[in-house]
Amino acid sequence: MASTKNLPGAALSLCSLVALYLYVNLFVFPRVPILLSGDQVFFWMNGQRILNGELPYRDFLQYTPPGIDLLYFSVFKILGVHVWITNIVVLVLGVALCGVCLSIASQIMEFDLALPATLLFVTLIYTRLLNATHHWFSVLLILCAVRILLGEQSRVRMFAAGALLGLASFFTQSHGAAALLGFTIWLSWQKFRESWNWQTLLANELFVLLGFVIALGGAESYFIATIGWKQLWYFQVTYVRNYIVHGPESSFLGMPNWGGWKHFPSAAQYLIVYLMLPIVYVLALARCWGGKDSGASSPEQNSKAMLVALTGAALLFEVMFSLNWLRVYAVSMPGFILLLWFVGQTRRIRPVAVGVIWMGILFIAATQIFYAHHREYVIAKLPAGWAAVNPEAYQKLHWIGEHTRPEEFFFHSGWPGVYIPLRLRNPVFVDALGLNIATRPEFVQRSIVQLDARAVHYILWSQRLNAPGDHDPPTSSLSPLRTYIHEHYRRVKVFGDLDEIWERDNPAPVAGTW
Repeated sequence: MASTKNLPGAALSLCSLVALYLYVNLFVFPRVPILLSGDQVFFWMNGQRILNGELPYRDFLQYTPPGIDLLYFSVFKILGVHVWITNIVVLVLGVALCGVCLSIASQIMEFDLALPATLLFVTLIYTRLLNATHHWFSVLLILCAVRILLGEQSRVRMFAAGALLGLASFFTQSHGAAALLGFTIWLSWQKFRESWNWQTLLANELFVLLGFVIALGGAESYFIATIGWKQLWYFQVTYVRNYIVHGPESSFLGMPNWGGWKHFPSAAQYLIVYLMLPIVYVLALARCWGGKDSGASSPEQNSKAMLVALTGAALLFEVMFSLNWLRVYAVSMPGFILLLWFVGQTRRIRPVAVGVIWMGILFIAATQIFYAHHREYVIAKLPAGWAAVNPEAYQKLHWIGEHTRPEEFFFHSGWPGVYIPLRLRNPVFVDALGLNIATRPEFVQRSIVQLDARAVHYILWSQRLNAPGDHDPPTSSLSPLRTYIHEHYRRVKVFGDLDEIWERDNPAPVAGTW
């Protein structure tokens, strides 16, 4: 492996380049942020609700740990609720992920391989999403823990790595636990490789576990005291197990846009990642477990690669219980590092493979920048600041903005996309509704009480919440809410996608509690 003496300077240059690349994908020049979407909007809204004095699990629905909610709350508290803030979070997160990717990759391969590994990840995976959800922050902390143990393996480092895994579980409860399992297996393997005695193994395991428990317990302590451990357990464990964990979220392994083999070309990009990750992990584990040394990789590098492989495999195995391409992409970084590590082992094809990878990186990056700046936007001044908005979304935002005021209660039934850009407030316990088991009947009833108590003036009703062929099926958990809306509201606007605005017949405030 090449000397890493100049790695900090190279890492700084790379991070600056990545920051510029992400900026041109997130902003329309010179400084108008593109209004983002994706699952991150749920957590923007949660941060806003905490800013307004609400708490997760008590005042609004949340079934992941509150780490991501508190992060957005902190950012909004310090910098204000602005559209550009959400884009900057995505940018900073991407730079941090690239920094840790380069640092880990440089520990097991030459810099000329670590660099394309990092850039392939940011172009093919991260910029494909630009979606700063809890998965990414959890994975970032896990990979920082990996990086700590790739250096000197002291008790302090074991404790610090465990603490980072505990904090990762404060963002995604299952990611931190899965990574902890991977670390445990790696330490056990190290016992036989390094001829540790049992006391050394148990001490190392104990320090990692101690760091995990103390960090996670400390992070959750406020919510245990204010919400109660039973309530936390119900939403973070019982509710997830009963209503959230299920099979693939689409007809073909959780991939989007799958309508049969005629749509195979559009699904190929996802299928490549799906196939690459398990193959790379199996091959890496087989090579490292057997202690094979091709001359291109030393036993020390094999040991480090083993930790990367076990961590990546554990995360991939965990997301398979609720398979979704977004989750697979979020845990894919270890696989891309190991892919380039394997390229480095094959001296004959290495120049050609690296050349093809570089061409792919440049093509993907150029395509993404071109697409980001050749889409149709409406530059709009919203309550949360200037933003570049797609025309369909602008129609809704413009109409709603003309008929509401910032800090007013407004219920967007199917998607929480209007709350941050228009600075509106969600009046009900649920974040959004859906025709699935996660929309519990008790949550629907609670929403009716809250809509009535707050005399919410407008509701944006999503067409997808109406079952095909039956406007109000009696078996649907949403049936009571639809009945309530029809009795107390009147439809005043239908948008191009058939979403509807319903206005309350008597919008004056009324008494009530919930």
